Amino acid sequence: LYSYIDESIKKNFNLELERSYKRTIRDKNIKIIVKNMVITILLLVIVYLVYILNDNNYFDKFFVEDNSKDGNKVSELIDRNEDNKEEEVEEEKKPTLDELKKQYSYLLEGIYVNDYYNGKLTNELKNYLTMNMMDLSSLSNDNGYNIIENDTFRKCYEKKFVGDYLTQNFNYNGNNFRYINQLDSYITDEVVKENRTNIKRIITKIDVDGDKILITTVEGVARDNKLYNILTNEEVSDYSDKMMLENIDKLNKVVYVFNTDDKLIEIDK
Repeated sequence: LYSYIDESIKKNFNLELERSYKRTIRDKNIKIIVKNMVITILLLVIVYLVYILNDNNYFDKFFVEDNSKDGNKVSELIDRNEDNKEEEVEEEKKPTLDELKKQYSYLLEGIYVNDYYNGKLTNELKNYLTMNMMDLSSLSNDNGYNIIENDTFRKCYEKKFVGDYLTQNFNYNGNNFRYINQLDSYITDEVVKENRTNIKRIITKIDVDGDKILITTVEGVARDNKLYNILTNEEVSDYSDKMMLENIDKLNKVVYVFNTDDKLIEIDK
């Protein structure tokens, strides 16, 4: 009996001890799992907070070198913005075509002649254009022809052109101008008539390049309310400023080059 009781007690004790050990192990495992979960959650919270702080530049003040770099970037951005502003101001100050027309369109007054569409600015052509600028009513009229003193002609010439003035015979709308050395004057075959032209012109562009003023025009001939190409005499369209601009490629383009003294120095096509 004693042996049976002793064996039973030992058996129950071992069983209870085993149960106690299992409970302890289970409790420890639960604690470890909970602890790991808490640590993981805390790490995620810390990472998130660091991200938020970094995104708001919180750590910049702890890095002097980085701040210097950022400062340089900011300085560069400021300089770039200032340059952009200066460029915008310059663009704002650039005159419009209408403003340039008001300032320079007068330079084309009196410049109407068919011949220069096929050639350069020759001395004969300069004389022709000089006649376009002269006051015909002031010319002396003697027995059906005009006498124009060379000094009067030369002064008018020098208002519009550069280079040496040369006395030279030329034709003006079918009227021959002959220079007579003994008289130091030009004598015409007949009385000079006003040069009425059908050439129409629209300024499309004006460039001021240093000491040169370049005026680009589109030009054509208007007859009977129709518009024609000056060189080919081909009909282009009905005549109007709008139709001229719409048919620029079919009309004549001319670039007049003046210097700052308002003198015509070149004609280009």
